Amino acid sequence: MANILPPNFRGLLAHQASLPDAEVDLQRAALLLSGEEFPELDVEGYLARLDTMADEARSLAGNAVDRAGLARGLNRFLFDQQGFVGNSADYYSPANSFLNVVMDTRVGIPITLSVLYLGIAKRMGLSCCGVGMPGHFLVYLEDLDLYMDPFHSGELLSAGDCRRLAQGLFGPSLEWSDGFLAPCPSKLILARMLNNLRHIYAHHGDSRKLAAVLERMLLFDRTSSSLYGELARCQIRMGQGASAIRSLEQLILHSGSQREIASARRMIDELREPTGPVD
Repeated sequence: MANILPPNFRGLLAHQASLPDAEVDLQRAALLLSGEEFPELDVEGYLARLDTMADEARSLAGNAVDRAGLARGLNRFLFDQQGFVGNSADYYSPANSFLNVVMDTRVGIPITLSVLYLGIAKRMGLSCCGVGMPGHFLVYLEDLDLYMDPFHSGELLSAGDCRRLAQGLFGPSLEWSDGFLAPCPSKLILARMLNNLRHIYAHHGDSRKLAAVLERMLLFDRTSSSLYGELARCQIRMGQGASAIRSLEQLILHSGSQREIASARRMIDELREPTGPVD
């Protein structure tokens, strides 16, 4: 029997990142983000579960022909029947950013629960989009002209409710903009999911996992000098001098800051001293 090679999750994610935003398969890409943490992840199996969930939600809605009825049926299915809810007890667990774990445990953070909702809604023919409001991701339900908060059991919100929610999170210092409720492109959703993991792993000092996240973030923004700089610092901490030099060279190529460039050149000189890079 021929050996079955493990999936190339990074390469498959790079392909999604290379597509025009409208062609990105958001749920597939979100599962590919998880793949590097879960090498045995069955992406196709989880996508098939989304198909089944859409069928069950449609049935719960009485196979309604009007999309508003289907949208309300999806809310009942996902939050009342299935019990999906925000993970307020362990909000900063990295597990909340992995779509497969959220599907298994039925708890997550706003953005991952939104990605789940959007995947089922798309399969039901509903019109909705992710909304990257500061501090709290939402879903806009065009068929109801309302916003849905997946972290709070699918609560439906008006635009005014969203503004009050944001001001409750940030206080009077927040200057509201209607642009906060603009549709969020798929690639930006994926970048935000990765950014959540970036902050968690940085907080825990996990350089190995942080470096892997930064490398995946660079698939979506190949010209970010700050990401290359952060990646280089991770690689230095891990003793990967040659890799750090390559990251710093990319920083120099893309940076518009002479100060940043000069700092990167000094770091490269230090890494090239007689002791030399170790990887």
